[in-house]
Formats: sequence, structure tokens, C-alpha cells
Amino acid sequence: MHRIRILERNLAGSRTMTSRPALRRGVCMMMLSSVFFSLMSAMVRELRDVNSFTTVMMRFVVGGLVVGVLFVSGFRKMRWRNWPWMIARGVTGGVACSLFYWGIQHIGLSKAVLLGYTYVIFASVFAVLILGEQIDPRHWLAIAAAAGGIAMVCGVQNLSGGSGEMIALLGGLVSGFAVVCVTKCRENDSSTNIFFSQCVFGVGIVALPTLTHWKEPTPVQWIFLALIGLLAAAGQLSMTYAYKFTGASYGSLLSLLTPILSAILGVVYFKETFGASTLVGSTLILVSCCYLSWNPVGRTRAESTSGESISEEDLAVRSFP
Repeated sequence: MHRIRILERNLAGSRTMTSRPALRRGVCMMMLSSVFFSLMSAMVRELRDVNSFTTVMMRFVVGGLVVGVLFVSGFRKMRWRNWPWMIARGVTGGVACSLFYWGIQHIGLSKAVLLGYTYVIFASVFAVLILGEQIDPRHWLAIAAAAGGIAMVCGVQNLSGGSGEMIALLGGLVSGFAVVCVTKCRENDSSTNIFFSQCVFGVGIVALPTLTHWKEPTPVQWIFLALIGLLAAAGQLSMTYAYKFTGASYGSLLSLLTPILSAILGVVYFKETFGASTLVGSTLILVSCCYLSWNPVGRTRAESTSGESISEEDLAVRSFP
């Protein structure tokens, strides 16, 4: 019983005590979300004959349709208030997703997903620079360790960093800025509207390259494209549900199961290989992400004592991709 109480106090995102059955349900839903996102990424990797612009366009269209159903049915209201930050969120989110999908097709599933999830590190830095959040030496140590891991994964230590890895890393950086945009948007707007902004601006961003690189998909490829969009939507919805029970910090830690599952799929199904430096670098990145997820910047001692923290809804809409 004592251990349960300690665990509940450490679930920083939870404002109320969570029962064991509810916590288990949240953990299961978060793990299911990671499975959905990993399968989505694997399907993007499988569709190498379909250009990434077409793939990400389908992801935005399906996501927009799902949210549109919520608006039409009356479950959610479409209302944008913080327009500058909503536009910034939509544009950066659309660019980040496009770079993420491009990276999966060009450098492999394992590397691309791992570099995409570096948004946790970049978001911490942007939060300090833009939002004025607090950061202590331990956070900087985690960021420095992650930077070393990124250099090892990208091959920078051998002066052999490929352009593909750098583009995928750029996606993580842009996504980190998108997280800051979400934080600003959540002052006035709902998570549903923020997600919808990403779909709307994402379609606008990839519309021209999709048309200029258009190649009619085969019937089987159309099925895969539809599944990619549905899996992304299912991952988002299940993650949103899970955060209600896991809390923000614990839930964000569980979401890091996605790059691990993606790496397993990459090795087992796509026969991707890792060198020693990539394995060490990946470990440094994941450990740093875990620390920054469990101890996010900006939390003062007074806030922790009063129980204030990042909301579950915020974390759900921040998730990448």
C-alpha cells in the first residue's frame, strides 16, 4: 500500500489519486497508442514506392475528417482564438510531420523515429528561450547527453553525418518548436482545435508537392494509405484517453515505447542494422528523453507542491508525430 501511494504522488500530471484499475487501463491504452503509432510508421516505411508527400497528405486528410466528425456531431466546437500561435502550430506541425515521413522512407524506420522523438529535448530548450521556463543543471546535463547521442546516431563524430539523418533531426527540432506553440495555444484553445489546425495547414503545405510528384497509387497502396491515416488517428485518440489515468509525466514516459517498438520492427521486419555507435547514441537519447519527460522544465517547487502540472490534454496534443 505504501508503494502505491508513492507511485501516485510521482504521477505528476494527475491532480487526483488514481485507482489501480484505472491506472492499469491508462497504461494499457498508452501502450496500445504506441503500437498504433509504430504500425503507422512501419506502413510508411513499407510504402517506399509512394512518395512521402502523398502519404503525409493522407494522414492529414483522415485526421481532419475525424476531427470534422467531432465538430459536426457537436462533441467539440470549432473555435480558434489565439490565431498567431494556432497558425504557427499548424505550420510547424505540418512541416514536422512531412519531415518525419520523409525520414522514415529515406533513412529507415528505426533511425527516423528515434530522431523524430528528439522533440522532447528541443522542446525543453525552446521552453527556456521562448516561454522563460526554468531549467537546472541536471536538465542541461540530460540535454548535453542527448546531443552526444544524436551526434553518434547521425555519424557526426566520424564527420560522416548524412543529409537524410540531418533532415530527420530537423523534423525533431521543428516538432520541438511546435510543442511550444501548443503550450501558447492551450491558453485559449482546445486540444481538438489545435490538432485540427495541424491537419488544415498540413494539407496546405503538402498540396503542391503532392500534385507535382503525383503518381496514382495501386489499390493495395490506397488501402495502406487509409490505414496510415486511421492508425494515426487511433493513436492520437487512445493517447488522449490514456493521459486521463496515467498523468502527464508517467504517460509521456510510456509514450517513449514508440521508438523502441519501431526499432524492433525495423530490425526484425525490415532487416535494418545498427552499429555500436548507433546503439550507444540511441541509448543516450532515450535515457535523456525519459529524464526530461519525468522532470520537465518549468516546474518550480511551489508548483509541484500545489499539484499544478502539465495537463493530460496538453501532452496528448503535443505528441509526435
